[in-house]
Amino acid sequence: MEIEQKVQVPFADYIEQLAKKAGMVVNKTNPDLVVIPFDMGGGRHQNVFVRPMGKTGDGNVIIGFFSPALKMPSGQMLGQKSANDLLRENAKLAHGAWAIEKIENDDYLVVYDTQIAQTMEAEEFKASAYALSSIADEMEKRLGADSF
Repeated sequence: MEIEQKVQVPFADYIEQLAKKAGMVVNKTNPDLVVIPFDMGGGRHQNVFVRPMGKTGDGNVIIGFFSPALKMPSGQMLGQKSANDLLRENAKLAHGAWAIEKIENDDYLVVYDTQIAQTMEAEEFKASAYALSSIADEMEKRLGADSF
């Protein structure tokens, strides 16, 4: 997907430019998927994935940010209690929401957020990525892991 400004820019290049303005470094996985690695301190790490989600009615690109906390085993569903607990967590989150998302070919429990590419400032980009990495890392700690 391309971002239309004065000239069309490939999505991954656009995100890389925006991240650079925010003082961040990204890894371009493919033309429509970028990974932002975070050092969370204490030997912990977290990744935030960024990809296009679609377009608004007026043609603006919707960007999705995802930070995984748990890889879902193939075909496994969350138990009712876990699903209800995550819905309660969603109500408490000031930024982001929990969901199950496919990243490349696997399902993950992720915290996610969306933004509009054409109106998003570098500071908003950075704040969203940092917030999600922190929320996902806290969940990983609760699960006793540091996988992402």
